[in-house]
Amino acid sequence: MRRNTVILAILIMVTLLGIVAARESTRSQFIALQEAQAKHFSLDNRWGQLQLEQATLASNARVGDIARQKLGLSAPKNNQIVMVKAQ
Repeated sequence: MRRNTVILAILIMVTLLGIVAARESTRSQFIALQEAQAKHFSLDNRWGQLQLEQATLASNARVGDIARQKLGLSAPKNNQIVMVKAQ
């Protein structure tokens, strides 16, 4: 009878240690999940900012201003335009 009690006590202790290990693992995984979600939110926010910046930099008005100022380009005059008919 005493031997059964000792075995049962050992099994209970092993089970309790397993429960504690599982809880600790769950906590650490939850913390990692929260960190990953925060990183995702940060990257998503940055992606939106970059898309807005790209749209601003690639706007037709800005490209036209740069073409005129830095490259000295201008719109062609009417006598410089040649119409080509498609076949």
